Amino acid sequence: MRSIYYIIACFVFANNLQAQEIPVPGTLKQLVDQSFQKYPKVGEMADLVKMSEVKVSLGKAGYLPVAGADLSYRRMYPTPSIQFPFGQGQFMDVSFLPANNYNASVSLAQPILDLRTPATVNKAKSDLQTSKDNLESFKIQLAYQVAQIYYSVIFLNKSLFVQQEQINLLASTLQQIDVKVKNGDALTYDLVSTQVKFTNAGNFYTDLQTQLSKQYNMLGMLTGRNGTGYLSDTVVNQSTFRITTDSIFALAMQNNPEIRIAGDKISSAGWDIVSANRLRMPLLNFQAGLGYKNGFMPEIDAVAFNYSVGVGLSIPILPASRPGLQKKLATINLNASKLALESQKLSLNKDLLNSLDEIRKSQKKLSSADTLIMQAQLAMDLASDRYKYGVITNLDLLTSITNFKDAQLSRLQFEYNLLLSRMELCRLSGIRWW
Repeated sequence: MRSIYYIIACFVFANNLQAQEIPVPGTLKQLVDQSFQKYPKVGEMADLVKMSEVKVSLGKAGYLPVAGADLSYRRMYPTPSIQFPFGQGQFMDVSFLPANNYNASVSLAQPILDLRTPATVNKAKSDLQTSKDNLESFKIQLAYQVAQIYYSVIFLNKSLFVQQEQINLLASTLQQIDVKVKNGDALTYDLVSTQVKFTNAGNFYTDLQTQLSKQYNMLGMLTGRNGTGYLSDTVVNQSTFRITTDSIFALAMQNNPEIRIAGDKISSAGWDIVSANRLRMPLLNFQAGLGYKNGFMPEIDAVAFNYSVGVGLSIPILPASRPGLQKKLATINLNASKLALESQKLSLNKDLLNSLDEIRKSQKKLSSADTLIMQAQLAMDLASDRYKYGVITNLDLLTSITNFKDAQLSRLQFEYNLLLSRMELCRLSGIRWW
C-alpha cells in the first residue's frame, strides 16, 4: 500500500519529468546503431509499422468517391409489345423494349454523410500507434541487451586480467616450493597441492575465455560484426545508467514501453466499440452516371447519350455485420485491456522496487569490497613472508593467495551487478540513451 501511495504522489510531478542524458561510450552507441540496422527483427517490425500506415490510408479511402465503368450487351426474348390499330382492320406491333440491348456507362458514388469511416480511421490510427510502440519497445530491449553484452565483455576482460595475476602468483609460489622440496624443506604433498591450485586456476581462466567468446558471438548476431577483441574499453563511468530523479515511479509509468502498449490496446478497444455502434448508422451517397444505351422511346433501337444524378440513403435494419454482438465482443476486450494495464502497472512497480533493492544491496557490497581487498592483500603478503621462514604451511599460503584474488573478482562482480541493476532501472523507465 505504501508503494502504491508513493506512485500516486509521484504522478503529481509527472508533467515536470524530463528524460535524462545517460553518459555512455561512443563505441556502445555505434554498436546499438549497427544492431538497429543489421538485426532482421528490427526490419520486420518496421515493416509492420508500414503495414499499419497503409491500413490508415485504406481506412481513409472510405471518404473517397467510388467510380466504375460498365459495358454490356443483352439479348431479350420475347420482347414485350402492344398491338395498336392501324387503319381499317389492320394492327401494328409497338415494342417498348428492344430485343438487342446495348449499354456503355460510367458511374460515380461519393459519400456525403458517413459516420462509420471516422471510427474505422481512428481504429487504424490506434493500431498504427501500437505498431510504433512495439517497434520502440523492441529497440529499447535490443539496445539494453547490446549494452549488457558490451559491459559483460569489459568485466570479463578485467576478470581475465585478475585471474592471470593469480596464475602468475601460483607459478611463482610453485617455483619456490619446488626449490624447497629439492632442499628438503618442504614435502612433495605441498608441491602437488600447489600444482592442483595452479591447474584449477588455468581451467577457470579457460572458462572465462569461453564466456568472453560467447559474448562476442552474441554481439555478432545482434550487430552483424564478426570477430573478437575489438572492444578495448576498460573504464566504466560510475555515473553510467545512474538516475538522479526522485520520481522514478512516475517516470516509468509515463515512458515504460509495455505500459504504453497496454494503453494503446485500451484505445484500440474503445474505437472497436465506437465502430460497432456506428454500424447501425445510415449512409448518404451522391450518385451520378452517364453513358450510351438504347431502349429510349420512340426509337428504342437507337443508341443515345444519357446521364443521371441523385442521392441515395442506405439504412441498415438487420445488418449482416451483427453490430450488437460486435459491441459485446469489443466491450469484453476493452475490460480485459484495462485489467491487463493494471496488471502491467503492478508488475512494473514490483520490478522497480526489486531493481532499487538490488542497487542498494550491490552498493553495500561494493563499499566493503575495497576494504576486503586491502585486508586480503595484507594477509597474503604476511603469509608469503611467514612461509619463507617456515612459520605457516603451504596450505595457509595458497589459501591467502586464493582469498586475495577471490576478493578482487568479487569486487568486479559487485560492480557489474550494480551496473546491471541501474541498467534495468533505466530500461524499466523507458530512458533512451542512444
